[in-house]
Amino acid sequence: MMGQEDRAAPAAVIDDAPRLPIESFLVRGNDFLIAGCEDVFVMQAPHTHSQIELNYLFEGRVTYAHAGQRAVLEAGDLALFWGAIPHQSVAVEPGTRYVCLYMPLEMFLGAPVGEPLRSTVLEGGLVVAEEPERFDPAMMRRIRAEWLTSRDMRLLDLLAEEVVLLLRRLDVTGWRDLLAGQHGEGRTMAGAMPRKLLQMTRFIAENSHRPITVGDVAEAAGLHPNYAMTRFRAALGMTIANYIMRHRMMAAQSLLLSTRKDIATIAFEVGFGSVSQFHRSFQSHFACTPATFRKRVR
Repeated sequence: MMGQEDRAAPAAVIDDAPRLPIESFLVRGNDFLIAGCEDVFVMQAPHTHSQIELNYLFEGRVTYAHAGQRAVLEAGDLALFWGAIPHQSVAVEPGTRYVCLYMPLEMFLGAPVGEPLRSTVLEGGLVVAEEPERFDPAMMRRIRAEWLTSRDMRLLDLLAEEVVLLLRRLDVTGWRDLLAGQHGEGRTMAGAMPRKLLQMTRFIAENSHRPITVGDVAEAAGLHPNYAMTRFRAALGMTIANYIMRHRMMAAQSLLLSTRKDIATIAFEVGFGSVSQFHRSFQSHFACTPATFRKRVR
């Protein structure tokens, strides 16, 4: 297996490990969330979801089948990969425990990390920290516990920001792709991350602040709009229009929390044609007005 020469062979795996139905591993929706279960189970089959996934192993060892290859994570490893790549835990040491975080794709695309890391993840890599000791297990347990128990929106928003900081630390302190042994910029893994889909998501990330249509997104990838919509929904579980709206909503949340700009200014900056349209969309997504959201969180 490429990228694993410097790792010891896995200990004996448990053939009789608990096996959960595939439905137990499906992530509903596309939101930021942290899994409630710490135990790692052998999965019956590969699965996919649209979020970016981070796994931090507290103890034990797990072997993943990922994009047709296998990779081993050990205690202390912080791993990062895109859930749209079929993945499966195929061997688990007894007592293996982890924290599993799911980040919306648009949140990852907006994170201030380098292009090599972003491209490696979106093209099918399985990234691990080069210096795992830089990531504190006590902090990871605290993030998980606070997410599962708190109802304070200010704290929940802070936890999401902490996860983005984890990405930045990973990018700055060093990482490697277990499936390639290196992380050369622009590495392509055929069949892992469709190039056309990557072009569409990047176009949306870079242009959602202005009026864009499904036709604009399809044209950016050189696809017919109907075909673009079919491929997009199959891969991400939502329409192009819904994805554009989610991207704008996340941008609006960020501006409401981090600036004192008035709501009309924010509405136009994130791509809405009118303040009333912005209010309706925000109310639909978050069950409160932008002003109420800002007041509640602050």
